[in-house]
Amino acid sequence: MRLLRRTSFVSAAALLAVLGAPFGHAQTRRPMTLLDLMAMERLVDPQLSADGTRVMYQLNHADWKADRRVGHIWTKRVTGGAPVQLTFGENGETSPRWAPDGKTILFVRDGQIQLLPADGGEARPLTKHATGVSSPAWAPDGSAVYFLALDPKTNEEKEHDRLKDDLFSFEDNPKQRQLWKATVATGAEQKLTDGDLSVLDFRLSRDGRRVMLQRAPSTSPSDAYRGEVWMMDANGENARALTHNEISENEAQLSPDNSQVMFLAEANQQLESYYNQTIFLEPAAGGAPRLLVPDFPYEIEHAAWAPDGRSIFAVVNMGVHSEIFQIDLNGRPKQLTDGRHSIPPGGWTLVAVASRIVFQFDEPTRFGDAWTLPLSGGTPVRVTDVYDSLDRDFRLPRQEKIAWKGADGVAIEGLLIYPLEYEAGKRYPLVVQLHGGPQTSDRFGFAVGSSGWNEYVQVLTAKGYAILRPNYRGSSGYGNAFLRDPIGGYFKNMHLDVIAGVDALVTQGIADPDRLAVMGWSAGGHLVNKLITFTDRFKAASAGAGAADWTSMYAQTDQRAPWRAAWFGGTPYQPNAPIDTYWNQSPLKYVANVKTPTLFIVGQDDQRVPMPQSVEMYRALKANGVPTRLYVAPREGHNWIELRHQLNKANVELEWFERYVTGRAYVAEKAPAE
Repeated sequence: MRLLRRTSFVSAAALLAVLGAPFGHAQTRRPMTLLDLMAMERLVDPQLSADGTRVMYQLNHADWKADRRVGHIWTKRVTGGAPVQLTFGENGETSPRWAPDGKTILFVRDGQIQLLPADGGEARPLTKHATGVSSPAWAPDGSAVYFLALDPKTNEEKEHDRLKDDLFSFEDNPKQRQLWKATVATGAEQKLTDGDLSVLDFRLSRDGRRVMLQRAPSTSPSDAYRGEVWMMDANGENARALTHNEISENEAQLSPDNSQVMFLAEANQQLESYYNQTIFLEPAAGGAPRLLVPDFPYEIEHAAWAPDGRSIFAVVNMGVHSEIFQIDLNGRPKQLTDGRHSIPPGGWTLVAVASRIVFQFDEPTRFGDAWTLPLSGGTPVRVTDVYDSLDRDFRLPRQEKIAWKGADGVAIEGLLIYPLEYEAGKRYPLVVQLHGGPQTSDRFGFAVGSSGWNEYVQVLTAKGYAILRPNYRGSSGYGNAFLRDPIGGYFKNMHLDVIAGVDALVTQGIADPDRLAVMGWSAGGHLVNKLITFTDRFKAASAGAGAADWTSMYAQTDQRAPWRAAWFGGTPYQPNAPIDTYWNQSPLKYVANVKTPTLFIVGQDDQRVPMPQSVEMYRALKANGVPTRLYVAPREGHNWIELRHQLNKANVELEWFERYVTGRAYVAEKAPAE
């Protein structure tokens, strides 16, 4: 079957708009619905060819029959023209990567690597691995592909499974993830790492002679801080650890001349944890790592060496927007982009041989098209037009940065998103949306926050709500003192910053103080739980995957990194444990104060903030006669995958807000027929 087909691209959102609108629809732009949002394709993982002429990317669409998003691989010339769809597999494809010579691409389908001529033809399997593979990367000479894969079950383990003799020791003997290499000419696979350490990430040196790795005791998030940076030869020999600390390192990579190692870590110069992520440099021969930019006031999210090794390019979180910087080896930063946008996770790659960066800008009217920028600087150039239809066919809300003072006078900022029919001097119902983390920030963009499936701001504003997204204390991108505010007592200023933001909008005449709602997920859910125990100003609330009791949460969660103990002054299990601090910061302690009708929503298989936390809050409110419901999504973890679950979550929240905030009826949107 030939896999290359030239296709004139029309987004699903645009198609829905055209089919559902009369002639002249461009003059009758309509508000977005939940189904419009879910019909939007999601462009992810843009990759630039070595000659800089083509961008390849994964485009995910809503497959209601599969009840999830399915991705296929597309390419588009930087100079223009119609995009070309390269793959059409029923289950989709991920991880597209150009071969160094640009003649072949690889992608992952059904857990295995396949190779496809870039100009069309038949795909052929490269791997037939016993377990699914991930993170494929070409060797610089194109002769091999490196990848990660979990160790398979032994024959003895398979026999135990067959007999259902499957009693297991909790958290013992996890399957480790190892680095492998597959030879392109023959498909022969070679295991490069082994033993009781998992490879979390890896990067090949520019010359292909060495590999940088992050290795940890297991793949568990709780073990990430116990991992270290390793270096070894590309054939797996001479492996050695370069770091020895208690912080989690990320994106370790060798300089072009192989003399220095760069990595990112949420640490200070003393390698103490819980700081804004920043860049460290260390001699490849070994030695103490040093901060590249000691007093940098922002968060560095991603970084890569310049081709000449004299500087580092980075994606920098500056609070309500993120930008690309160039930082020389003396720590002098130079900002290369500036605007009302953000760069989504995984949305950037530096291509040394092309002397360009390919990246995504998530903008208020564009959900992450692909752009390029010369390393020499200049004006970014947009390559894809996946989201042209959004501003043309839909009425989209206005976003603004807003600033106010916290209760103690500290400057706080966030985003204000206006109702579609906004009129100055008129008050509107307000939904406060709280980001997760809390070590992140809400930024300009179509998705606005870090979990775009969870927010649907375009639908809320179409229904007349204003939205406040506060970057309360604990958020990243505002300096270390701001980030570290939760240490020693988690809810010190977060809730006060949120209330001060609401007060600012009431004072400005935008928010109606009698029509307030609040919602959040993960750390945002924790904060919702705190707010409803602290004030009865909100008429409705939705707490998604929120914590109730920090002591039980510490035992239940899959992530017990040192920063959890830092919040409360130690672990609950140590001698003279700070149990009082854990309990005093727990929303459950004050749950008798709650008067706000509140939804609790959680995935049944959530390991990060497990379901019992939501059950505790729900049962407490129900016992006290407060209107409440608990919605549980089977098969879902912390970040939901199934489309119907995502749609139903939004429906139940919208119905709840309409009932208790505006008094209006709500008609739920239904999933389309398969």
